[in-house]
Amino acid sequence: MLPRLRALDAPLLAVVGGSTGAGKSTLVNSLLRRTVSQGGVLRPTTRAPVLVHHPDDAHWFDDARVLPSLARTTGAPALAKRVLDDDARITTVHLVPSDALPPGLALLDAPDIDSVVAANRELAQRLLAAADLWLFVTSAARYADAVPWTLLHGAASRGAAVAVVLDRVPQAAVVEVRSHLSEMLRERG
Repeated sequence: MLPRLRALDAPLLAVVGGSTGAGKSTLVNSLLRRTVSQGGVLRPTTRAPVLVHHPDDAHWFDDARVLPSLARTTGAPALAKRVLDDDARITTVHLVPSDALPPGLALLDAPDIDSVVAANRELAQRLLAAADLWLFVTSAARYADAVPWTLLHGAASRGAAVAVVLDRVPQAAVVEVRSHLSEMLRERG
């Protein structure tokens, strides 16, 4: 919170987080209309966080003001490789400039909050804590899982801004799933 108070004119950091396989990277790539974060079927899919920003905002992310514990990498999306320290923690964030985003907004594709890899879960929670806005992506198969609801409850108790994206819902179940998710959100504040 203190870095944000010191730089109120910094770009808004929207962290795209959620369960494994929910479509976080697909959402980021769709919004930008190009592949900046590799999707796939192997879990965990997001091997390193990818931070997309407008080129004019590069100076906000080049140094350690935002996400100070992570080194920066740049280049093609394929270069966003998983870099681990001796304790198997992810140590890098991959920076991607894009004119598709307006100045003042950055999107961060985060690792899965319920990954089979402990380092991914730990980093996802740290990234969500740094978010000005959490875009919580979930699917019909995962929206009622316990892990996301624990994090959503924590975000609500901190007063964090959260937007929910319900993805990958079979057409026949849209009304039922959307209704149940809305009910769960209301019940949990």
